[in-house]
Amino acid sequence: MHPEGAGQWTSHSMKVHGENGSANRSSGRSMRVERNSLTLRERAADVIRQAIIDHRLPPGTHLKERELCEMLGVSRTSVREALRHLETERLILTVPHRGPVVVSLTAEDAKQLYQVRAVLEGLVGEQFALNSTREQIAELKRLAREMAMSARRDSPDATLEHIAAFYSVMFEGAGNQVCADILMSLNTRISILRRLSLASKGRPKAMILEVEAIVAAAEARKPDQMKQACIRHVEGACKAVLSELTTAAARPAGKSKSLAK
Repeated sequence: MHPEGAGQWTSHSMKVHGENGSANRSSGRSMRVERNSLTLRERAADVIRQAIIDHRLPPGTHLKERELCEMLGVSRTSVREALRHLETERLILTVPHRGPVVVSLTAEDAKQLYQVRAVLEGLVGEQFALNSTREQIAELKRLAREMAMSARRDSPDATLEHIAAFYSVMFEGAGNQVCADILMSLNTRISILRRLSLASKGRPKAMILEVEAIVAAAEARKPDQMKQACIRHVEGACKAVLSELTTAAARPAGKSKSLAK
């Protein structure tokens, strides 16, 4: 992973108003941390992580503790702990004499992630066909329909939510907690790549067909067929992502900026 990129997060792009604050962008989402049962470090990490996934904090963004404290409404200690935690997830890289930046996933990073996904998700698919209940298969089919509708409407946020729910049902039905745990540990980086994949021309339509094949194999209770359908789905996503990353790498590199001007 490399920190280079054109990521920008300027102080005027997210404005916080009042004690409860709201970070205003086109998404209308606030980055202010609410105090609840989770520790402030955990909540801060959750908010920053989601901003990275949503590309509100794009690759190359320089993250300054003081500015994050103001945006999130938490102490510098909480921000520092959150950044350290996100560095263990390989979402942030601390650059000497510069500080933390949002990492850029390279083509090689993506290739390796998808290689692991193909093996594990193939196994999950195989075991889902063997172990799932009729209710779980019905729910998988329902979510596949919802996913297809949101993809056809060109609604990436809704599509990603349905994809996450689809996989949640698959993990539960397969009954292999080890596979689920490993894939969940990769989930944030996978989510970033999923958003990139959906932006690839023709990918949403291909994804719909791949997911339909997965559901058909589940309904037929054919383990090997479902395994292969899951692998083909991952391979299709990988191809789309590598194409997008290759195109992005060919563009002139922009200069990364920090929150402060």
